[in-house]
Amino acid sequence: MLLKRIYFIIIYFLLKSIGLKNRAYYFSKWVTYNGDEKLLIKYPLNSDSIVVDVGGYTGYFADKIIDLYHPHLIIFEPVKKYYYLLKKKYQNNPKIKLYQRGLAAKTSFDKIYLADDGTSLIKKSGRSEKIQLIDAAEFIRKIKNVDLMSINIEGAEYQVLERLIETNLINKIKYIQVQFHSFVPGADNRRRNILKNILKTHEVYFSYPFVWESFKLKN
Repeated sequence: MLLKRIYFIIIYFLLKSIGLKNRAYYFSKWVTYNGDEKLLIKYPLNSDSIVVDVGGYTGYFADKIIDLYHPHLIIFEPVKKYYYLLKKKYQNNPKIKLYQRGLAAKTSFDKIYLADDGTSLIKKSGRSEKIQLIDAAEFIRKIKNVDLMSINIEGAEYQVLERLIETNLINKIKYIQVQFHSFVPGADNRRRNILKNILKTHEVYFSYPFVWESFKLKN
């Protein structure tokens, strides 16, 4: 717990030091409120719910959702190391579908640059791995309505949301939570445009800009 607190303090002052005072403010509010426990995993879900985790990594979010709700869970994790970690972890849970794929604006192959929880398609530095991406619209079109989609994919979230909005398939998702990343070129404008469009179909559930934001489908 102490190490986690120190980590958050370092991140806060790092954000301030590079001129991101506004983002440091929202990060501080998120940590003070304990958003990881009080917001990120608190949804009206049950064992029949369908949850999509885009960017499974080591299963931090998935573990908590499974413990709380035991839902049907679809996880996308394109990096080989983390995919096999998740495959072993959830091998005895028939309600989990795991794909060694990433979601994107179109189906293709690409390079992902490895940096633990900062692994990204956008930050092109360091060791890389070839991965397969699938069109987010193509995936959503083939499944039932989604109760919750959680997106944390280090900069690729913009293209996924833009694609779902463009195709009107955003309407099939009841709750969408996303971590927008500020290092993407034009991040502020792209986020602003996504919000303008997503608020036509959804309302704000919670909002800590560039930390975590969530939107609920309007009745």
